[in-house]
Amino acid sequence: MNIAMNRSTKWSFKNTLLAVVLTALLAMIILPVSAAHAALANGTYSVDYKVLADGSTSTSRLDSYVVKPATVTVADGVTKARLTITSSNLITAFKVEQNGQLVDATVVSTNTANNTRVVEFPVSDLDATLNAYAEIKIPVINYTGKYNVDLKFDSASAE
Repeated sequence: MNIAMNRSTKWSFKNTLLAVVLTALLAMIILPVSAAHAALANGTYSVDYKVLADGSTSTSRLDSYVVKPATVTVADGVTKARLTITSSNLITAFKVEQNGQLVDATVVSTNTANNTRVVEFPVSDLDATLNAYAEIKIPVINYTGKYNVDLKFDSASAE
């Protein structure tokens, strides 16, 4: 009987030790990932992003009309993203959702020689998908396209 109890006690100790070691390893793996998604400190960052088709994980055609990465600034808890739009003469509208409404992004600068413009807008959560809208007009072929898209930032890429 004593031998059976000792084996049972030793086995229980091994299981407990194994559980503690595995928990510690799991914590070391998970904690750095969680820290990557923590709020960014005040500063300016380059952040990768994608323009996705509305409600999808597929890349939108509009993704080819923007320069990567975005410039993200954080000041006193307010996060703003700046995107450079190429073929600026064709992209006649660019809006992002703010408080449930699509709002024109603020035009920060326009470079007519390069046919680009920089727009800026607030981002409440870099890890959330942000609804956006763009309108493309190509007069020579009498085309107007209206696109609902999603902006997906990669906060882990911030540097």
